[in-house]
Amino acid sequence: MKESEPGKTNMAGNNPNIQLFLQNNIRYVEQLRNSRFRRHVFWLNPFIKTGYIDYTAAVSPEEKNTACTKILNAYEERFIWRAGHWIRCFVDDVNIFFHQAGRRRTIDYSKGRFRDYYSVAVIVKNEARYLREFILFYKATGADRIYIYDNDSTDNLLETIEPFLKSGLVVYRKWSGRSVQTAAYRDVIRRTKHRTKWLALIDADEFLFSPLGRMPDQLKAYERFPGIGVNWLMYGPNGHVQRPEGLVMDNYTTTLAEYGAGINCHIKSIVQPEEVFCVFHTHYVIYKKRKYAVNENCDPIDNYNSYIPRTGKSFTQTNNRRIFRINHYGTKSLEDLKEKCLRGYADGSPNASFKEQLRTFEAPLIQDYTIKPYADIVRHKLEEKEVRHRKVERIC
Repeated sequence: MKESEPGKTNMAGNNPNIQLFLQNNIRYVEQLRNSRFRRHVFWLNPFIKTGYIDYTAAVSPEEKNTACTKILNAYEERFIWRAGHWIRCFVDDVNIFFHQAGRRRTIDYSKGRFRDYYSVAVIVKNEARYLREFILFYKATGADRIYIYDNDSTDNLLETIEPFLKSGLVVYRKWSGRSVQTAAYRDVIRRTKHRTKWLALIDADEFLFSPLGRMPDQLKAYERFPGIGVNWLMYGPNGHVQRPEGLVMDNYTTTLAEYGAGINCHIKSIVQPEEVFCVFHTHYVIYKKRKYAVNENCDPIDNYNSYIPRTGKSFTQTNNRRIFRINHYGTKSLEDLKEKCLRGYADGSPNASFKEQLRTFEAPLIQDYTIKPYADIVRHKLEEKEVRHRKVERIC
């Protein structure tokens, strides 16, 4: 694996989207420079000042964009900017704390069997029918612990996960309210700061794994970085109108033929909780000591990687999936998709449009079975449990 120093970009020359990145970043740099209230930072901040000198002297698009990145990152790394984010998160947490007063509940049978190496955190709402597969999948990929935040589910969630709770694999936490996903991530970061080396912040429809082997084995090579941004691949409904029987991994195998489509350049984060300064967004966090997360190629994820201005930390330049990947089953069947659109997003985003979600999969599709080895493991485990259950019923 080729390494690069954090803060340096080594993909500029090979990036076909460099003009798009450059256009977005120049626009934002000029907005800062011409702003009545913010333009003083160009002369008071030495990093921004030298970055602007490099920008005016640059000739090639790659050099200009690298200089723009230096300016934007230096602007965002100011103490007042980081303090503002921390205060905003703190106020949000206080509001949620009082809103949930008396309603929080934690179930943890792990008996202090820490420290873990790799754990997973997820917030769910009425996803019980899929959680057995989800939990067994992450156990198969090497997760030591799974933290489930229950956002007011009404589908017998506790009954579904009870065996996993008693074994200590799953830790349950009640988490009420609307738009509370980022706050849940902040809560789990605080709780796992000294309990796990790596923590994946994901959704219940996201299956994170490595095609090369178990996750802990792959993560060891990235311990010098505070976090990793992992790209997802979007999977469509596979022609299912009604919710089919069987595993999600078996039922939904069609994904976009263009792996590098913009939507597939989105990331979710695997973080080292001790290195996290603030969880500001569901897709990325702000790290201590002005560090950046990297993609699987060790390239820093910052504003340089942005398809959309000022959202660079949510995207990478290209889709990377050789070492880490997320199969994102965001639609499932049309029946599931309708329920999801009515339910809305846990991060407070507007409810998804049913037609807009389907429009994503009007592009050419291909079959992808990369996850099949894990599907076979989970299917075998579920069949074993079903056999044991039938034996107990016959005895009774």
